[in-house]
Amino acid sequence: RRYALTRTVPALRDRERAGVLQYERLFTEFIHRWSGGAPEAALRAELMANAVITAHNHVLRRWLRRETDDPEGEFDRGMRTVMDLFRPKPRARVGETAVILLRTDRDLDEVRPHIERLLR
Repeated sequence: RRYALTRTVPALRDRERAGVLQYERLFTEFIHRWSGGAPEAALRAELMANAVITAHNHVLRRWLRRETDDPEGEFDRGMRTVMDLFRPKPRARVGETAVILLRTDRDLDEVRPHIERLLR
C-alpha cells in the first residue's frame, strides 16, 4: 500500500527521494572511509554507494510488485554483483600467480566452482 501511495502522491514521492539522497550520502561517506579515505577514492565510493542503493531498490520494487518469491536471495545476488563490479582487479605480472585466502561461512561445495573459475 505504501509503495502504491508514494507512486501516486507527489509530496510523498519527493519525501522518498529525499530519503534516498540521505542514504546515498551516508553510504558514500561510509564506503569512502572503509576504502581508506583517499581523495581519489571519492568517486569510486559514490559510484559504489549508488550501485548498492540501485540493487537494493531493484529487489525491493520486485518484491513489492510480487515479482519475486526470494527477495533475500535476489538481494544477496545483487550485493555480490556490486562487490564483483567494484572489487579491485589484481595486476599479475607475467609468470606470477596471486593467491588470496578469505574466510566465509559458505559451504566449500558452494564456493569451489567460483574458485575454480577464477583459477582458470
